[in-house]
This record gives sequence, structure tokens and C-alpha cells, in this order.
Amino acid sequence: MRDYYFEHGENISNTVKRFGYPSKSCLKLWVKKDKRYKKPKRKMKVNKNNYSENDKIAIVKEFVNRTIPGKELAEKLGVTRETIYMWQKNLTGEKMDIDKSNNKDELLAEIEKLRKERNDLELENKILKKANELIKKEIGVNYGNLTNKEKTIVVNALKGTYSTTALLKKLKLKRSTFYYECTRNLVDKYDDIKEKIKIMFNENYKCYGYRRIKIALIDTFDINISEKVVRRLMKQIGLIVYQKRKRKYSSYEGEISPEVSNLLNRDFKVDKPYTKVLTDITEFSLKDGKVYLSPLIDCYDGLPIVYTCGTSPNSELTNTMLIKGHEIIKNNNCTIHNDRGFHYRLPSRIALMEKFGYTRSMSKKGCSPDNSMCEGFFGTIKNEFYYPYDWTEATCSDFIDKLNKYLKWFTEKRIKVRQWKNLKTVQ
Repeated sequence: MRDYYFEHGENISNTVKRFGYPSKSCLKLWVKKDKRYKKPKRKMKVNKNNYSENDKIAIVKEFVNRTIPGKELAEKLGVTRETIYMWQKNLTGEKMDIDKSNNKDELLAEIEKLRKERNDLELENKILKKANELIKKEIGVNYGNLTNKEKTIVVNALKGTYSTTALLKKLKLKRSTFYYECTRNLVDKYDDIKEKIKIMFNENYKCYGYRRIKIALIDTFDINISEKVVRRLMKQIGLIVYQKRKRKYSSYEGEISPEVSNLLNRDFKVDKPYTKVLTDITEFSLKDGKVYLSPLIDCYDGLPIVYTCGTSPNSELTNTMLIKGHEIIKNNNCTIHNDRGFHYRLPSRIALMEKFGYTRSMSKKGCSPDNSMCEGFFGTIKNEFYYPYDWTEATCSDFIDKLNKYLKWFTEKRIKVRQWKNLKTVQ
């Protein structure tokens, strides 16, 4: 292998590729031990730039004046700093006088001064951030306008990281004033509003979030505060709307009648009522069985036109709902959309649709978003009425009575944020 190396150009990489072993570093050691190995001569860097005497004088003057760092000047000219030192010695006969301060005490004092300035700026930055975070006040770069109470809040939040003395000095707050504010019995100005929020939250099935609570405060108590404040107060007193985790669900049972096109194609926007109507069935599990709800939802306002409740998801449940709805709709141009459940593909259902002159529309197979507006209605009912409460002891008849009461409130009194205009409740 070493013979091949010396006979074929003395190339380490080619030799390793030829034999497949050893490593490059190992082969280098083998080669260096061979008598034929000659240490390569070091190539001296040749300066290709030829400078005249006047150029050298100008360069030395610039170097001495330190208009730019010496290393940067040398790299710019393509020479080393030692070369510039040699030019200066040849021109003046003396070594260059480079001011290098060896005063250790002065350097340490300067370092300590810079450290204090850095710590001071860091403390100031922390105070500004904490003030904006806790007090919710945009104070910019000036915290001199903070009240003593607000300064005390900031000091208490940061005294675990910085000394109390440094914080009081920076905020220009007297120590006696700080301890007075700490022991003072502070009164929360939102105590009365918190009680009113609790009342509105409990009276409305514990399903109002901060947006509808804000509207309810305006309508009921004529109190107008921002949504951010309402949200913060609800968080402080622990008012949280119950939300159940989502899960996949499919009610598809196969094709039992000819396919119907999806005419709505997820376009639920209309300009007048009873033009596009949605329907579906949902269930509620109880100890003595299940309760089924079949509503007819108007796309115009998202509210149920009519609905039927029962303990069996049969054709009577859906057909009765359709007959009751026709007494209100009375519109031959109405399009009724539903999923592909068997209730909507029975001959009796199809016959009623043809009799009333309604247009049929169905979702795609296993595609619940095609009827998302109706599914959203069911989700709202269950999140507000069903999931937050304990129904283990309720019977089906009791549940139906309470469901009827809730749906009446839902239709007549419940605030619908998207349609809430001019601070009026949707009736």
C-alpha cells in the first residue's frame, strides 16, 4: 500500500479509495514512518502589493491615528500588522509607541461601572414589563405616573428576583409607603359587578361566555364594560362554560332509496326565512332509555321553527315534525336539507315532501359538515343544557319537560351574538 502511495502521486485519498482501508489518518502515520517520506516545505506568503515610500508613510500615519482597527487596516491592504510595524521602524528608526494601558484598577473600575449600568437597565426593563402585565396599563418608558398602589404591586411581583431596596429606589417609593400599601385593606372596585355576573351566568343555564355576559350586563343592569374585563372577572371567580371533548360519530346505515343531490353545498346564507331549512335527529341517554330530538332549523336565524321529542327514532318522529313545520312555513319553494339517515328515505317521508312541494337535499355519504349548521345547533344544546348537569336520576318524561322549557328559552330569550344588533336581544 505504501509503495502504491509513493508510485502514484503520493495522494492519500486515492490510495484509500483504491484499497478500501485503512483510514486517512492511519495511512498518514504509516507514510511518515517510511524512509521515502519527505516533509513538505512550507510555502511562504508573498505579498503581491508593492507600495511606494509615500504610500507607506500614509499607511503608517493612518495606523498610528487608529482611524480604523489595525487588523482591519492590514487585511484591507493585504499585509500583516507586523509589516506595518516594520515600515514604521524603517521610516522613524524607533519602535511604534502603542498605548496599552496596564492600569488594572482602572479597568476593573470601568468593568464594574458597566456592570452596574447593565443591571440598572435590566431592572428598568423588568419593571416596565411587569407593570404592563399586572396593571394592564400602557405606561411606555415612564413609570413615574404609577400610583403608590400600582408601584407596590410591581415591587411585590419582582422582590423575589431583585432586592426590595433596589426596586424602591428605582420606583422612587418610600419604604414606609410600600409597607403601608402592603397592609392596607384594598377594596376591589369590581365586587358589585362580579356578583351581577354570577347572577347572569347562573340564570342562563351556565352557558353564557364573556361575550353574551357583556351583552346581558348592558341589557339588564345598563353596565357597559369591555369584553377583556368581563373575561378577566369570570376567570377570577371561576365561571367556566362546560365543553365536552369532540368525538367522531356516524349514523350512516346504507342506501335504501335513490340518491338525492346536495343542493345546498354548505351554503347556508339566505335573505328571507323559510327558504333553506335543515333537519336531523340527536339523542340524549338517560337511566330508563333515550330521548330523541328532531328539529327543523331555519338558516335565516339559526333557530328551530318546530321540533318533536320522543323515545324512539322512528318515522313518526320525523313525519310529525314535517307536518307541524308545514303549518308555519307554507312555502312551496322551500328546500329541506338532511343527512342520509333512513328516516328521510322512507316512502312515507318522500310522499310528504312531494305533497308539500318541498325540494329535497341530502349530505354526501358520511360527511357531517354538509349539515354543519344543524350539527352546531345540537352541539350548543348539549354543551349548555345536557352535559353540565347530572341526569342520572332523571326519567325520560322529566327530561322532555325540561328540554321543552329550555328550547322555549332558547328560541325566545337566549342572546345570539351574531344577530345582536343595537343592544337588543333577539326575540
